[in-house]
Amino acid sequence: MSGGVQKLGGSAVLTRLSQLFGLPASDRHVYLVYGPYARLRPFQVKLRQQVEAGNLNSIGRVDYLSLNRALPEHLREMGLLEEAERLADQRRDTEFCRQLSAAFRDLITRRVEPEGVAGLILSDFELLYAYGLGGNDITLARQVAINGKRVCVLVPGGMRDGRLWIFDEDDESREQFPEALVFTNSGWVFELAD
Repeated sequence: MSGGVQKLGGSAVLTRLSQLFGLPASDRHVYLVYGPYARLRPFQVKLRQQVEAGNLNSIGRVDYLSLNRALPEHLREMGLLEEAERLADQRRDTEFCRQLSAAFRDLITRRVEPEGVAGLILSDFELLYAYGLGGNDITLARQVAINGKRVCVLVPGGMRDGRLWIFDEDDESREQFPEALVFTNSGWVFELAD
């Protein structure tokens, strides 16, 4: 497969992702789609619709996770949401971050490991980044994209100087996205062109 970043329209990226999620995978498969919020949000809606319709499920189920929604829900399922809210309200950031990080790791692992699951699509990292966890915790996507599993990460950001910057539109929030997830030589990195 040719390397580099592919600048494609949303429909073409959907087609490529459908193909990639349908191919056999033995090594680490981490796909990345990025663009400014104005392009990414409409693409996320279309991709989520495709996932919910089962259009990426040719070799196994693909799940779409909006982390801003899935993490609080997972904390609720674990019986930890009230405690997490209390820790956040009391500004006990170290304890809250530890709990949020553990919930993220548990959520991703539980969702990708079952037999019949081909992969995950991860979006909406604002909660993780708000507490300084994004750069470290998101690399879990690389760890779980093994044994035929794959992960697609949707990043609100832009590429500059060969690096991907998440939240690139806001100088105060901008951070370099973990290089371990940007496989530019794989042909699996897509910039939204429309």
